[in-house]
Amino acid sequence: MKNYSQYQPDDFVQDPYFRKWALGELPPDDRFWTTWQATHPEQYEVLEQAKTLVIALRIESPTFDPQETESAIQQILAKTEISRHIPFYRLRWLQIAATILLISGLGYAFWLNREEAAISQTSLVQRASDQPREEFNSSTVPKTVRLADGSTVVLEPASRLRILAGFGDTKREVQLAGEAFFEVAKNPEKPFLVYTGNVVTKVLGTSFRIKAYDTDANVSVAVRTGKVTVFKQKDQPESRASLSDEIILTPNQQAVFVKADERLVKTLVEKPVIVSKLPALQSFDFTETPIPQVFGALEKAYGVKMVFDPDLLKDCNLTGALTSGTFYEKLTLVCETIQARYEIVDGQVVIYGKGCK
Repeated sequence: MKNYSQYQPDDFVQDPYFRKWALGELPPDDRFWTTWQATHPEQYEVLEQAKTLVIALRIESPTFDPQETESAIQQILAKTEISRHIPFYRLRWLQIAATILLISGLGYAFWLNREEAAISQTSLVQRASDQPREEFNSSTVPKTVRLADGSTVVLEPASRLRILAGFGDTKREVQLAGEAFFEVAKNPEKPFLVYTGNVVTKVLGTSFRIKAYDTDANVSVAVRTGKVTVFKQKDQPESRASLSDEIILTPNQQAVFVKADERLVKTLVEKPVIVSKLPALQSFDFTETPIPQVFGALEKAYGVKMVFDPDLLKDCNLTGALTSGTFYEKLTLVCETIQARYEIVDGQVVIYGKGCK
C-alpha cells in the first residue's frame, strides 16, 4: 500500500485514485479518502492544495462514440465523391485510413490539451513557490517534510516549520519553532538558512539538529555531518543577513544560545557518535600504546579535537580495549589510567596531566 502520509501535493495530483476522488468519480460506497483525511489531520492542507490543483487542471479524456465515429468516417468518404466507384475491398481500406486519420486528430488535440495543462500546472507550482508554506506536526511521532531542493526535515511533535517565500531562488530560508533534524541537499550557490528567534544557522549541505522551543529554554544547534555556521541575528530587520558572534561547528559539536545573557557557547553534543571508522591497525584495542596515539585514535574516530602536551604524555601507555562505552566514558577511563583530567573548552577536549615519568 502506498505511504500517502509522506505525499506532497504534486504526488497526490499524479495519483489516479486520488484524482478520481477529487473529481467525484469514485463510487458512493468508496469512502477511503474521506476516512484517510479524517484520520490524518496533519495532511489536511496538503490534500486541499492537491484537490484544488486536480480540479483546476482537469483534463477530459477523449471518448470515441461508435455512431459518431462512423458518421464522421462517412462524411469524410462522402466528400471524396468517389466511394461508389471504388471496389469493396479498396473502399474498406479507405474506411480504415479515415478512421486512423480521425483518431489521430483527436489524439493530437488531447495531447495539446495535456501540454497546456502541464504548462498551467508548472505555472501554478511556480506561483506556489512565491508563497510561504507552513508545516506543523500535530501528531505524537516525528513527521518527515520534503523540501523542493531535495532537503528533508524530520519535524518533532508540536514543532512548526515555515518555508519562506521564494525558497530556492537565490537562497533557501526556513523558520523553526520547536525541534527538527535537517538533512540539507548540497548547493554552494544557494545557502540554506534556518531562523530560530535570535539565532541563524547557515549551511551549504550537511545534517544537524536544532532545538528552539518557545520557552525560556536555550536554543541549541548540534552537527551530525559536514560544517555549520551559527550566528546571532541583529535586532534590526534590515540587518537580517549580517553576522554577529559567528561560530563554526563541525561533527559532534554544538552551539548553545544562552537566552539569559544572549551569548553563543560552543561545546560538544551530549552523546558524540563515531563519524570515521578506524583501520584495523588503529582500532580501540591497545597494548602498551603511547597515550598520544590513544588520543589520536579517539580524535580521528569522533572528529573531536584533542588538545594535550604530547611531550608531557609520551611516556604514558595504555593496555586495554575501548570498544564499548560512550565517548565520555572512554575519555574518563584513559584519563584515570594516567591520573589526568579533561575539560570541554570551545568544542574541544583539553587534557591536563602531569606525565608518567
